Amino acid sequence: MCDTGRVLLVLDGNNLAWAGFHALRRPMGAHTPERKQRAALLGLAQAVFGALVRAGEPPDGRPGAQGRLLDSPRAVTGLAIAFDAGRPVRRRAIFPAYQTGRESDPAFAENEPSILAAIGAFIELAAMLPIEVLRGENTEADDLIAARALAEDGPVRIVSTDRDFLQLVDDRISVYSPVKKVVITAENFAEQTAPRDAAGRPTAFPRERYLDYRAASGDASDDLPGIPGVGALTAARLLAEAPLDAYFEEPGRAAGVLGRRNAKLEAAIASGEARAVADRNRALMDLRAAAAGFPSLEGFRRVGRWDAAGFRAWLEEQRALGVEREATAAAFERLAEATEAAGGR
Repeated sequence: MCDTGRVLLVLDGNNLAWAGFHALRRPMGAHTPERKQRAALLGLAQAVFGALVRAGEPPDGRPGAQGRLLDSPRAVTGLAIAFDAGRPVRRRAIFPAYQTGRESDPAFAENEPSILAAIGAFIELAAMLPIEVLRGENTEADDLIAARALAEDGPVRIVSTDRDFLQLVDDRISVYSPVKKVVITAENFAEQTAPRDAAGRPTAFPRERYLDYRAASGDASDDLPGIPGVGALTAARLLAEAPLDAYFEEPGRAAGVLGRRNAKLEAAIASGEARAVADRNRALMDLRAAAAGFPSLEGFRRVGRWDAAGFRAWLEEQRALGVEREATAAAFERLAEATEAAGGR
């Protein structure tokens, strides 16, 4: 990643809210809707504050680590957080089953209202913070995150556990996964993304083929099937040798690369299903193409105004445990100065 000592942080709000909820639910004994909302709110807040204090870097594992990178030479030039709103209308027009599985999951249906309430509470808090909130009705946060990251000239760090963002990684854009606590860059991309066989051997493929890797293998979390006969390891093996379309144009090529026949894959290629699935999944997963649909984010963007006293009062009211209050307030103070110097961008 090019390192100018400055970085824009772009956070996946819904992703962090759900992750925070699951991390704090048991420790906080969150069994009622009110307690669930509090767990999600504090989990989300901790993730946002920690990302800012550490400039998008992983914690160092020592006590009080949240504030240990205050002397880091990297300065956060801005922080944007995006949230889903409504349902994924555009993608469901392409594939009606997209993300429908979670809506029929009793646990999701039970907990979603608390998560959404927590997100609403955080957006209220964000009005007193020097950060951008990106949101639009029936618009997925993924698209807004991609648009914001790609519009920036300098280094960007996306904070999310969603692997779809890995297609954006290049010399300027990196991704921090807060669950794995690892930063994925152009330099370590192969090491971090290559699937491994039963013996632990990785199969790396060119970074620019990551979108096709996802399109070929599918995404169970989004109820998105891949090409028949193709899982993560098979997709990696194919893409390590040639672009995905090469196999559609030369049907016998896959067997030679895999060293065996794959009846499901061969049938899907012969019938045209493989190409159709790949094209559909590309249309659903391609974040660069999605970002092109947002030439301006002004209608989706709200910028808060730093209120130090109000923020400290919020921390007291919420009894925000697990937050280094002084380090966090100082980080927001520096961010407010940076955004003001940049013209409130």
